[in-house]
Amino acid sequence: MSETSYNWCRSLFYQFASNGVQHVAISPGSRSTPLSIAADLTEGLETSIHLDERAGSYFALGLAKATSKPVILICTSGTAAVNYHPAVVEAFYSGTPLIIISADRPPELQNRGAPQTINQIELYGKHVRGFFQAPVPGESIQKNALNLATDAFSQSLKPFPGPVHINCPLREPLEPSNVLFSNFEASDYLEMTREVDVSELEKFLEYEKGLIVVGPIETDSTTCNKISELGSVTGWPVVADPASSLRNGPHTKDCVIISSGEHIFRSTWVKEHKPDVIIQMGRMPTSKGYKLFLNEVGAKNIICTDELGFFPDSESVATKKVAVSPSALATGLTQLAGKKKQTDWTQSWSHAERISSLTIRELVSNSVFDEAATALYLEEALPEESCIFVSNSMPIRDLDAFLPSSLKRLKVFANRGANGIDGVISTATGISKGSPKVPTVLFTGDLAFLHDLSGFTALKRLGSDLTIVIVDNNGGGIFSFLPIAETEDVNFQKLFHTPHDLDIKAIAGIIGANFFAPTTRQDFLDALKQSINISGVNVIHVIVDAQTNVATHKTTSNKVSEALQ
Repeated sequence: MSETSYNWCRSLFYQFASNGVQHVAISPGSRSTPLSIAADLTEGLETSIHLDERAGSYFALGLAKATSKPVILICTSGTAAVNYHPAVVEAFYSGTPLIIISADRPPELQNRGAPQTINQIELYGKHVRGFFQAPVPGESIQKNALNLATDAFSQSLKPFPGPVHINCPLREPLEPSNVLFSNFEASDYLEMTREVDVSELEKFLEYEKGLIVVGPIETDSTTCNKISELGSVTGWPVVADPASSLRNGPHTKDCVIISSGEHIFRSTWVKEHKPDVIIQMGRMPTSKGYKLFLNEVGAKNIICTDELGFFPDSESVATKKVAVSPSALATGLTQLAGKKKQTDWTQSWSHAERISSLTIRELVSNSVFDEAATALYLEEALPEESCIFVSNSMPIRDLDAFLPSSLKRLKVFANRGANGIDGVISTATGISKGSPKVPTVLFTGDLAFLHDLSGFTALKRLGSDLTIVIVDNNGGGIFSFLPIAETEDVNFQKLFHTPHDLDIKAIAGIIGANFFAPTTRQDFLDALKQSINISGVNVIHVIVDAQTNVATHKTTSNKVSEALQ
């Protein structure tokens, strides 16, 4: 490859590093050789190698979530880039900044049957914040590469964060010649800011009976404190999804945090405590009980706020939609709300939360050790600032239904953009990489665990530490909650539960993981405390029964409803 071509690639990554990118996840390939070498030679950029593009993209997703910085992905041409697609979709809907650079064949090889050549133009369709078709590097000046990197970086963050795709055609020879690289100077990156005006919501602060509902969203301690302060000055309880990180931390002492909303919203009590206004932040809450509540009880004013432009409103009940981040919204409304106040409304919800939490703990403590108990006791053994990544399907619902509120600060992550079970090991690896000073725990089901076994290649290569808690019901336990599970003349086990009958302990041995198989609460707490102090990969395998879990969820909601009466 010519000196001009390689300097163009070097300029591209030099600019990315100058703008603040720190990590590049590379999947090896021939056509992407110039990009990989240029990234690896760029000062300020750390590179990691991922044999499986799908696993690599979810690693980048987790790292971007943990650091709130764009992560770059590099792959060769053909189906390699297609394997990024699930993670790209998740990044788009969860507002996670990724920059995908796919190598491509040059124009003269397109549509001619050349190997590893597909149509990569706008490959990800509408699931990116921006698409750039790069020129062939040898035909473009370095200044264009600098501007391209600045534009792509900017679009990955503003006005809404998400993935950006650069498709880069490259001609052979792909290997660098023995030449000196020329110098280049970074372009200026102007960070865009947006004025936020929440004064239009001031009239809603006059209502005494309000709820702040926070769905899955990546929050830091500052944002948690701001939302907590808003709950305090308004007297409105904060219903916290586990994946909002609002359930656990010092901020919980300053307002009424509702951790048992999944059960309260299903109770008869809530029908007598209808709010006048609901302010919903973040993505749609996990709780099915909340969705039922919106349809059966609801509120006169339901304000849906979202900084990504999606305005989650699956029940079509929102009366107003406002484009604003949780942090800006909480800050603005707190300033408008005035001094702190506590009302009968506040006390009634606080009392309901205490009764519900005690009922849940008593019921689970006196039941068999299963998924509910695992979720309930997960935070008990974890030190301050620990990271939990929870997979979709049943684990996030178990966490929503049973993770209690506490003063211990925990950061909880989940891929709740598209809600798939893809890439959980890889995403957790990225979070561990981005949070090196604290333990990271993956809470997952058995199918999600098996779905991403290739993620262990990067985990071992990077030397990251990860504790994996697997609740194993030998199949898709979440389907047991559906009416189809009780339908006659349907082979439910074959079509939906799909038992895998694989030996998790044997798999743990293959990957060189430490293995724990607790059968009681104390066994589980001991295993968790021990594993987070052992470097490498640790697997805590909890065997559970899907039907028992269905019964536990139903019984808990019924008991909470009875207790609240």
